[in-house]
Amino acid sequence: MIRSDQFDDVYFSADGGMAETAHVFLDGNNLPHAWDGKPSFTIAESGFGTGLNFLCAWKLFEETTTRDQKLHFISFEKYPLSKDQIREALIQWYDVLGKYTDRYLELYPLRVPGPHKIHLNDRVTLTLWIGDVHDVVPEWSGGQVDAWFLDGFTPSKNPDMWNDTLYSNMARLSHDQTSYATFTAAGDVRRGLEATGFSVEKVKGFGRKRDMIKGQYLGDKKTGIVSSSFSPSPSVAIIGGGLAGCAIAHAVKRAGWHATIYETGETLAFGASGGKLGMINPKLTAKPSAQATYYGCAYANVLRQLMDFDNVDFNIHGSRHLCIDADKDRRFTGYIKNLGWHGDHIARDGDNLYYPDGATVSPEKLCHAMAENVDVQLNSKINNLSDLQADYIVLANGYAVNELLLDNLPVQGVRGQVSWIRPQPDIDQNKCFGGYITPKTGDGFHILGSSFQPWETSIEVRDSDHQENLDRYNQTFSESLSINDDVVGGWAAIRTASKDRFPIVGHGHDNIYISTAHGSHGIISSMMAADIIISQIMGDMIPASQAVLNALSPKRFHKR
Repeated sequence: MIRSDQFDDVYFSADGGMAETAHVFLDGNNLPHAWDGKPSFTIAESGFGTGLNFLCAWKLFEETTTRDQKLHFISFEKYPLSKDQIREALIQWYDVLGKYTDRYLELYPLRVPGPHKIHLNDRVTLTLWIGDVHDVVPEWSGGQVDAWFLDGFTPSKNPDMWNDTLYSNMARLSHDQTSYATFTAAGDVRRGLEATGFSVEKVKGFGRKRDMIKGQYLGDKKTGIVSSSFSPSPSVAIIGGGLAGCAIAHAVKRAGWHATIYETGETLAFGASGGKLGMINPKLTAKPSAQATYYGCAYANVLRQLMDFDNVDFNIHGSRHLCIDADKDRRFTGYIKNLGWHGDHIARDGDNLYYPDGATVSPEKLCHAMAENVDVQLNSKINNLSDLQADYIVLANGYAVNELLLDNLPVQGVRGQVSWIRPQPDIDQNKCFGGYITPKTGDGFHILGSSFQPWETSIEVRDSDHQENLDRYNQTFSESLSINDDVVGGWAAIRTASKDRFPIVGHGHDNIYISTAHGSHGIISSMMAADIIISQIMGDMIPASQAVLNALSPKRFHKR
């Protein structure tokens, strides 16, 4: 039986893990009856473990609800297990939970700190927040919980989890019909729940446990208060048909709403999102920060979501970042020492840094895939937002965002040019060295980049920029590439960056939301931004900490 090294305790009851889940958490929260007739239902859990409670809840939900109902299951875990550990632990129930287990493990997130929102299908979403309860639960915002599964290891072996931080935040996130259930009947737990406004009923426990407790929040917060005026099927107008806009459209479509993209160009991915191949890499900081958490989760998120897309040239090859100076060495050491990533996903390789999950994808093809079956209006210049008939508007039009805002945001265009290089030996993964070079594209050449020229607006391909890219490469590697022998073409575009070099994501004013300034990490950042914005609109739990939301907010510049 699987056992925790940290807490010297088992993950399941010896009397049967699946039966325990049914008795304690499903029956204890009056499921499936509690979600009867509700368009959406949110379960929050303390202590994710193997995910058995989630899988049982998912199975029951699929079997007892209608196609228009949705489940959001939110859980946190300080010590996430590996896929192999989970698969081995759950194999005994594979005949019952097999199809759910396979899909869950297919999309199981990288073990990096922060919230990971996993769209298992069009009805069921799992948000697994990797981190300590003391840090995690106070950061949850954006919605209400309908049922709590208080799991985790027994209070005597894991006292830090069972505390006032958990109970007070349960109350903050509950409404007048919120229930809870837990396997324990410890006195400290009962008193803590009662002190924060929950009823406590002692009932028969599971197996050899004599007692367990369950109850309901007794506060006067009405269910649905966050979204009482929310349209059940809103329309969303999206300005911009690049990665940021198409990611919003994909999230809107997944929610079952109507999206319209307005793109000034003659095709989607007309601007900086039109590259043939882009790298998927995180952008980290040497010490914990909102930026490191955001980009770490965004990196894991895009790798997960891209698994559900076909024909976008998505390939995982790994990314190797070369240690070209002492500053790089300091940063690489800090990433591994301070950020809490599992060694499966980041490692030192000699002096260099290696991301085994590093990948590439075609931004151009990804834009078209995300916008499939979406209303797209090309050659459509929007001059006044009041002309749009939509419940919500998302500005995802790069540095042109200020053309439609009353208050200017501190953004700028940054010209970048990449060079297309003939096939080179031994380049079968992303290599970063101040510049970067990718494995071969489907057309058989490498992408070498990129020049960086703030405020320039020309997208003419220049030999001088090719030479800059080649010089940077030649200074790092023993090969000597030349324009005449190795460059077969190139592409230039204008990216958008903010004053503080961090994306601008979130609510602007009234019904207007913003997703811009994703810079050179637009592939990973845009999808994460879309999940955040749609969650904000829905009044759902937001897959970001309050610190990350503050760092992303368009309003952050007004506070300085």
